[in-house]
Amino acid sequence: MFFPTLFSLFVVSPCRSDDDESSVDIYDGLDNSLIVSDDLVTKCTPTRICLNLFDEILIEEGTAKEATYTDLQAEHEKCQQQLQELVKKFKEIQAQNSTLQNENQSLKKNISALIKTARVEINRKDEEINNLQQRNDDREILLECQKKGPSEKAFVSIAARLNKSPSQVSERFKQLVKLFKKSSCK
Repeated sequence: MFFPTLFSLFVVSPCRSDDDESSVDIYDGLDNSLIVSDDLVTKCTPTRICLNLFDEILIEEGTAKEATYTDLQAEHEKCQQQLQELVKKFKEIQAQNSTLQNENQSLKKNISALIKTARVEINRKDEEINNLQQRNDDREILLECQKKGPSEKAFVSIAARLNKSPSQVSERFKQLVKLFKKSSCK
């Protein structure tokens, strides 16, 4: 590319005026010593082909900005797509979480009911075991007293086997006799 020199731009001196002879032309003599052809003048005039440096810089900056904008636009689209996918997954997880929470609540209620039922059943079985144990103890007391008679010696022997005191065995024997008498009267 051809860049005009300072002297080639001043083919005609701007300070020189043909009408004003009092003005001094500091470029006088330079005009004559410099032969400028018409081709040189046409090459130096700005055209579409011969762009100014600033125009080229501005065009390059504009192109770079367009490229950056295009890249950012593509990145934005990619981020929007990822966001949509994440929102979709989030909604699926929320639905699953809600389902699991409902199931968890249901299971908690069921387990609580099972625990209560188990406690009631354990208490009922404990009472039944205690009743059976009492009936077995009563049977043993009655059989031993039937064999040996209701004596202190029999009560001590029975108390040792049942892990009770002789007074407890004696008291229970008296209660059983009263019950027997009541049931036979009816």
